[in-house]
Amino acid sequence: MKRSNVLIAIAVASALLVAGVMVISPGKGEDVLPGNDDEAEPPVVPGNLTDPIATVPHPIGIDEGDAKLHLELSYPGQGDGSRFEWNKEYEIVLRTSGSGWTGRTVIKVFAERTEGIGSKCLILSYGNDVAKWESHLVHGIIHLSTDTFVWISDGQDERTDSFNVLFNRTGTFVLTFQAFDADSGAPLSAPVSTDEMNVPEEGRVAVKALGAEWKTIGNASYLVVLINMTNEWNVRHSVNITHLGLSYDQGTSKVSESLTSFKEQELEPGVSTQFLAYFPLDEGAEDVELIYAEPGQPPTSVPLDL
Repeated sequence: MKRSNVLIAIAVASALLVAGVMVISPGKGEDVLPGNDDEAEPPVVPGNLTDPIATVPHPIGIDEGDAKLHLELSYPGQGDGSRFEWNKEYEIVLRTSGSGWTGRTVIKVFAERTEGIGSKCLILSYGNDVAKWESHLVHGIIHLSTDTFVWISDGQDERTDSFNVLFNRTGTFVLTFQAFDADSGAPLSAPVSTDEMNVPEEGRVAVKALGAEWKTIGNASYLVVLINMTNEWNVRHSVNITHLGLSYDQGTSKVSESLTSFKEQELEPGVSTQFLAYFPLDEGAEDVELIYAEPGQPPTSVPLDL
């Protein structure tokens, strides 16, 4: 290079530094999904950043010697057989490291559920995005898959990414993470999976007495109670008036099924129902409590203020 050209190049470089221009080096974990600095020049890599991402319906085994990247998972309850709660978020941290690969990289996540899976069974979020699940039938079993973080590798990778998973159904789930060539779909890492994440059926029926009054019907006295019941189970659950009764200082009283119009209703999780229940009871009874006792469940007792 001529001496004059060298001096010009040095002068331009110095001007860029003084102006505070920062050039981002590819391969250090910059995502190429929306949200990057629009002013940064895209790295030159094989393929186009706007090209579609190759579809992969299920994890792919790979020889250890062929792996360019290494993935490691960590999450609450890992390895100790913990049960996971319905409708609660859990953070999963994925660490990626490796060298020798240049190109577009994508982390794909696959989800399975022993009882069968659908796109509403769990919600996976990462960064500011929520996973859009695709269903694939693999050997007669439905798997879900989604594309998450995409970045450019220049041969050296070291990054940490965070996911949040919320289980929207009960059952036994397994999540698998794997790095792929975003253009060809070739595996770049071995798949890494969570332990079986068991989300059991659990909960209760919450019972409230919103009011009570005495009524005489025919020659009999009744205590009429306005009852609100909420399904706090994490699955659909039926409530039935045959499990209702009153406890008082002289004994017990079962609900009148002939006078009570409500019989039974199946409720979605978090949904309530409300009705008037009639109990044969002499006016003046003391220490009255409303009892809801389902077979196999601890009874719920609600004191009544008469």
